[in-house]
Amino acid sequence: MSKFSYDKAQAELQQILDDLENNEISIDQLKQKIDRAKELVNKCRNKLAEIEESLNDSDKDL
Repeated sequence: MSKFSYDKAQAELQQILDDLENNEISIDQLKQKIDRAKELVNKCRNKLAEIEESLNDSDKDL
């Protein structure tokens, strides 16, 4: 399993959004792209939650 990259996920989400806005995704690809976007959003949210928790833990040590 490859390591998650927040920046790469954000870039992929932006590409999916650009493709949607420019009608570059066919109807056949639409569900696949939406499912991928949901997956990326969830991973990004989880990463941000991990960072927030880490910051909160660090604050407790001060």
